[in-house]
Amino acid sequence: MVLDVICMVIVPLFFGFGVRHYFKKGVERILPIFPAISVTFIIFICSLVVALNKNRLAELTAVVLAVVTLLNIYGMSAGYGVGSLFRMQNKRRRTLTIEIGMQNAGLGVVLAKEHLGDEATIPAAFFVFVCIITAAVMAAIWQKRAAEAGVE
Repeated sequence: MVLDVICMVIVPLFFGFGVRHYFKKGVERILPIFPAISVTFIIFICSLVVALNKNRLAELTAVVLAVVTLLNIYGMSAGYGVGSLFRMQNKRRRTLTIEIGMQNAGLGVVLAKEHLGDEATIPAAFFVFVCIITAAVMAAIWQKRAAEAGVE
């Protein structure tokens, strides 16, 4: 599993650093589209997992829902807490909150399928949707508060 994480996370990360370093101007022009592409692929992967396991969806219990929701809230809280601990600006704390809350969701689906079997992908895929929903809710709340305060 460690080798899979290295191949799926570390190698592409360093490849991306290299591309960004050597092709800085070209990358900066297209950089704004990458978050949308990333979210699209994560949703596609998780939707595929859900579709392939549609007969097992009834196995999702309230306990699984509670656990994945608590895990996500814990991750988001930890992100905000770490940002506060290091006295980051509010925008950075919020970014860190959402990033940490969603960090491993897609990777969890892939690793679960590869190492634990199809049944293990269901909670992991469900976790992705919980992450997307909670991140969207937090972003909407923060956006509304900023609008009410007259701050961006």
